[in-house]
Amino acid sequence: MKKILCLIIICIFLVGCSNDVLDKSSEPQEEITYTHEDVDATITYIDMRKWFAYVPRWQWEIKVEYDGLTYEEDDYASGMMNGPSFADSQKGDYVTVEVTEKYVNGELVDRFISEIR
Repeated sequence: MKKILCLIIICIFLVGCSNDVLDKSSEPQEEITYTHEDVDATITYIDMRKWFAYVPRWQWEIKVEYDGLTYEEDDYASGMMNGPSFADSQKGDYVTVEVTEKYVNGELVDRFISEIR
């Protein structure tokens, strides 16, 4: 009885280790790469609020544009050293942003502004 049970368990294990795993690994994989570049974008809208409650606090809405790309951010920060880099900026000023480009197999498939520096 124990031999039959062991034989059934071994057969189940071997069936689970089929060639499907090998077939998937032989398929060509997409090569995905990213590039990052810091550029100066134009501020098209900014609403910055600052107040002091034990520590400085900021809340902002900002929209920037660069080369046909737009980026919007609605965020807040608090703390003496945590103010945004664009705290004293106005509409029309420049701010440094990071542009990310995504390539699949060497071909550009996506380009976007990933963050304000």
